[in-house]
Amino acid sequence: MAYHLGDPDRFLPQKIVSSLCSFRLSGEKMNRTLRFPAILAIIFFFSLVCYLWGVQQMPVTDPVESNYALTAKEMVLSGDWTSPQIYGTYWYDKPIFLYWLLSASYTVFGFSNFAARLPAALFGALAVTLMGWYASRILKDHASGIWAAVFLATSIEFWIISHAVITDSILLFFTLPTLFSAYIGVTEKSWKHLTIAWAAAGFACLTKGPVGLVLPGMILFVWCLTRRSVRDVLRLFFPAGILVFLLIAVPWYYTMYNLHGQVFLDQLIGLHNVTRALSSEHPEDNYFFYYLLVLPVALLPWTGLSFYSMFRKWKDRDTLYNFLMIWCWGTILFYTLVATKYITYTYIAVPPAILLAVLALKDFLAEDGRKAQIALVGPYLLTLVALLAGTFYLPGNFISFYVIAAYSGFLLLTQWKKKQLGSMLILTTASMAVSLTCLVFGGLTNYVATRSSLDMAEYLHSLPGQHYFFKSYPPSYTYYTDEIATRVYDEGMIRRDARWETKYAVPTVTTEELLALSEPVYLYVDNSDADTFSEWDGSRRFTENKTLPGGVVYEMERP
Repeated sequence: MAYHLGDPDRFLPQKIVSSLCSFRLSGEKMNRTLRFPAILAIIFFFSLVCYLWGVQQMPVTDPVESNYALTAKEMVLSGDWTSPQIYGTYWYDKPIFLYWLLSASYTVFGFSNFAARLPAALFGALAVTLMGWYASRILKDHASGIWAAVFLATSIEFWIISHAVITDSILLFFTLPTLFSAYIGVTEKSWKHLTIAWAAAGFACLTKGPVGLVLPGMILFVWCLTRRSVRDVLRLFFPAGILVFLLIAVPWYYTMYNLHGQVFLDQLIGLHNVTRALSSEHPEDNYFFYYLLVLPVALLPWTGLSFYSMFRKWKDRDTLYNFLMIWCWGTILFYTLVATKYITYTYIAVPPAILLAVLALKDFLAEDGRKAQIALVGPYLLTLVALLAGTFYLPGNFISFYVIAAYSGFLLLTQWKKKQLGSMLILTTASMAVSLTCLVFGGLTNYVATRSSLDMAEYLHSLPGQHYFFKSYPPSYTYYTDEIATRVYDEGMIRRDARWETKYAVPTVTTEELLALSEPVYLYVDNSDADTFSEWDGSRRFTENKTLPGGVVYEMERP
């Protein structure tokens, strides 16, 4: 039996598209030009609802989310929307755009978990919509655009990051037009799209720094070389596009340099870009195969379709295939060579892999439906098993998830026997969306609470005297209490390049300075620092006050 993406008799989603296109408003048939945008609007709405479901119960976590949340909070309280600050000190960890978004959200909704997670959810839903539009524009097929959108919306890493208070969801949103519009601009000689690409790169640089231009630029340069066209390379450097880029990206950087001088460049460009590339911030994760393991997991449940397309189309690779492969694997190679490893660095490699999964449906599945089913069902069942295993380690009630997973698995196997690929695709996307939403509501909110200092902050802040943190400092403590505590740190505790210690703006004292204090002192030791604390010379002066899920509060014995 053959399977075709656009066959309305065998491909159930096409019937849904047809029904949506024939929708009547006030007795008049919708204009044909509004059909596909209306469907994308529906996808945007449901994506946003799913990404915002339960976020009010998800406190800001340490150590990454709280840095951004606290900096934006101080931006609102100080009224200075130009220079990021943390603990009342100027801080140059990231450019300004995420802080603007968070500050605007706080201004409207107050300092709440919802406000902190709204920008990620909003830009996640916008990225899904944009992915659908670009896929439809490039493949000239609305059905492919719809599947590209829902595939991206339900991929596991995209779902997680669309809930997170980090820069990556915003960076991905701007990377899509940077690369896709550049592709259209080069292949179709469209100056409009080249200008869009440069403008998007400008906003990407305001979101995460030079990498917003450098990495897409390298990908596009290598892809143009594979086309063996000097004109294509030169076309990338469209003067009007470069001017738009400079008008967007330069004013904030120029203003910051005028205000703060060389220290701004040394921190933002030097430490957080050059040093990050040359010296690992987390040496324990510095393995060359790190992203080779992360990417297949990030793409679940569409991993099988993505890799099937990568291998199946290798022999007769065309322009689009080359572009997507260079984008995906160029990103993996780039960050493999960078010393510091983060799971989220693979994030912008997800969209090209997702579009390759759609190409698998469009071009290959008609040849062998059984292989298509294996590529779809295998990773989906693996995803369910992984999520099921995770529920045993998360506190919460997952009955709704178990019911949905069991029922969807049963229906999927039923459609397997009937070779109903279209129905299987709908079941997979719908069950992923519902299952992940059930996980968020049933237990992820409780898990996130264990990664935040919210409960600990309330207890430690209530104690009299001075409050200290051993070795590591959770910014969420200050975010939730408005108290700037002090970190205890000695050079002997260093486990990495000493230059990384300069990124911490929190007040710090040495062991000698701490032990000389005469007032009541309470010290919090995170579980991850327990071994270092037991070897610490000052530990004999402390007695346990209270054991908390994430660590222990100690009280110092006064002389």
